[in-house]
Amino acid sequence: LGFSYLAFRLIHTIRDRQTGRLPAVTLDEYVTYVVFFPALSAGPIDRIERFVPELRQPLPLTKDDWLFVIQRVFFGLFKKFVIADTLAISALNDSLAQRVHSTGWMWIVVYAYAFQIFFDFSGYTDIAIGMARLMVIRLPENFSAPYLKANITQFWNNWHITLTQWFRAYAFNPLARSLRRTKLPVWAILAVTQIGVMILIGLWHGLAWSFVLWGLWHGLGLFIHNRWGEWSRTR
Repeated sequence: LGFSYLAFRLIHTIRDRQTGRLPAVTLDEYVTYVVFFPALSAGPIDRIERFVPELRQPLPLTKDDWLFVIQRVFFGLFKKFVIADTLAISALNDSLAQRVHSTGWMWIVVYAYAFQIFFDFSGYTDIAIGMARLMVIRLPENFSAPYLKANITQFWNNWHITLTQWFRAYAFNPLARSLRRTKLPVWAILAVTQIGVMILIGLWHGLAWSFVLWGLWHGLGLFIHNRWGEWSRTR
């Protein structure tokens, strides 16, 4: 349970240690960071340099903090166990897909699935952030109305924000830097990095061809949007 999020924290600290960016922490602080209860199973993915100062100098909970905790935990529980679980009844799945024969109902079950994922995950994130504040730790936000954004790039900057930032820091940027030393044109470097990283994110969700195709689809979308933005900016 939660191994993937443990791995993100471990890789983050190991790589930063190798590059000399890891701050000095005690073993107790390190273990607390890695297995911090509210964020253990599904994030958000915090960074140790942000986490440890709050651990060392915890501030007393104010009335506003208690109000914040109650609001985030309540809304998180409502989103996850009321909205998401209700949507799950009509959300797309293997058996339901075989029973739907009209275009209209297929759109309904597809969007029910999309919103089920959002309310389930963002609801859990609200609970985690609220519980962490109860322990005087301010976890980073993970969602910022992603379905209301104007394009796929803004969507991925606002959906599972800490995962996107982690892959940008430890996969996208190192790969892009290494490819810049080759003779590949900029557009090719961008295509390889964006598609490659999105395939990695897909495989992190599950080792299956469906997730490879998912990563390829989103990587191509990001690349096409980037190229369109560059082309239209000059016009």
